[in-house]
Amino acid sequence: MTLSVSAFALFQGLTPSRLTADKTRFGQRGDMKADAAYFRSKAATITKPEDFIKDYRLLKFALTAYGMETQLQYPYRIKTVLMDDPDNASALVNKMSDPSYRTINAAFNFFKGGVAKLKDAAFMDGVVKKYTEASYEKSLGDTNPAITDALYFQRTIGSMKNGYQIIGDPILFSVVKTAFNIPNAAASGNVASLKKVVEKNFPMSKVNDTAFIKKIVDRFLALKDVEANQTDSSNPMLGIFA
Repeated sequence: MTLSVSAFALFQGLTPSRLTADKTRFGQRGDMKADAAYFRSKAATITKPEDFIKDYRLLKFALTAYGMETQLQYPYRIKTVLMDDPDNASALVNKMSDPSYRTINAAFNFFKGGVAKLKDAAFMDGVVKKYTEASYEKSLGDTNPAITDALYFQRTIGSMKNGYQIIGDPILFSVVKTAFNIPNAAASGNVASLKKVVEKNFPMSKVNDTAFIKKIVDRFLALKDVEANQTDSSNPMLGIFA
């Protein structure tokens, strides 16, 4: 059950040093160590990409690491995306609006490199790190789901190149839509027009502007607290972010 805890207040306590320490401790949990051990040992025995995709635990680990665990319910789609030729403009991976599909396709590189990445120790370490981060962030959502979204936003937004990529990622768009009060009518309208709205509020030149990102995250969390408390947007707390 989700507890009614202020997302804004909780997030302020998650300093960089605390996040690093908490993630390290989280990664040492028995279940986390078991998941990582299985991923490393089993992946080392895989000789063809299809066998990796058929193994539920391996696939779940990989998808979780890349923020795509919900795609487990679409096995044909994720198999196609992972095996697609990224240079083929008509490939499914290049038709998906969510940039996560192209990211995971490029990461594992099954089409061009077969299972070579699964034998790359540095790559495997990186996937385990991503899995730990994603699982840790998800665990914070048990206290307040908005915290998970805020951490994901902070971690991911810097790699976005345009408004279409933000729109294509449900979590990133949710944060931006909430923080800038983008109307539902605009969100459900023409995508090209929505891109202009997103980029007007969120200049892509600022994706790595720490102060700007913090302001967006803080406003998002404050608004989520207002929403949770069923009050209106005139809450004086929001004046801090005007």
